[in-house]
Amino acid sequence: MKCREVLEPGAIACVECGTRLDQLVEAANGTTIEANAPSSPTPPPNRNSLSYREDRNSRQFEASLTDSAMHGLGDVFGELFAQRGVGRAIMQPSMRTIVREETIVDGARQLPPASPAGKESMEQPAETKPGQTATNKQRVLDIFSIKGETLELIDNRLKAKTGADYLRRLTYLYLYAQEQHGRAPTPKADLIAVLKEAKIYDTNARTWLTKKIGFSVDSEDRLKLIAGAREQAVKTLDEALDTNVPDDWNPDTKTVRTRTPRKKA
Repeated sequence: MKCREVLEPGAIACVECGTRLDQLVEAANGTTIEANAPSSPTPPPNRNSLSYREDRNSRQFEASLTDSAMHGLGDVFGELFAQRGVGRAIMQPSMRTIVREETIVDGARQLPPASPAGKESMEQPAETKPGQTATNKQRVLDIFSIKGETLELIDNRLKAKTGADYLRRLTYLYLYAQEQHGRAPTPKADLIAVLKEAKIYDTNARTWLTKKIGFSVDSEDRLKLIAGAREQAVKTLDEALDTNVPDDWNPDTKTVRTRTPRKKA
């Protein structure tokens, strides 16, 4: 009745001007008149009063509505007042705000990289940019591919001279590739699986592995390269990826030599 603002349900005073409701009741009963209070009647209980005024040509709107009517017409009044430019900041529907962490690099905002959908058990190396030399960790993936917790042979052209040379090259290079991808020492069973896939695991291979030439074996039957064999693995990698080096022997091109008959004494 004093400031013409809508009364909050259950409030003991107007939240805008601070006038207590008991004073308004007294004013309605004619016992006390608040200073500067207009003489309009007190709104009936459980009703909501709306008042709208517009400057320049004087437009005015007043209404007294029940709670149910307010719920039904709330959106209508909100849209109406928003179109008239009244309470635009309040009447506009709230919008969801998605906040993402940002980093500032050289004065520019950058979003953090998205999380991968899934991680493989072995780390995938970064791609080589044009003009950038590939690391040995990346180069070994031209010979092997990542398969779960181990590596799979995908190119058997190791530029070997003989079968024994091929066995040595594949063993050292495989252990070196595992080492480059953070999985050293390597279980002996994994090496044997690769030798079998390469069709090079036979009696000679089993005998050579027992000699432990170029690698050490721990108590859990895991293999680890020693310094000299590691250097040979790097040399094998260079030659395997060099197209100018001939591939004299590999399991797919080897030929079975026929034995010459023994001469009779």
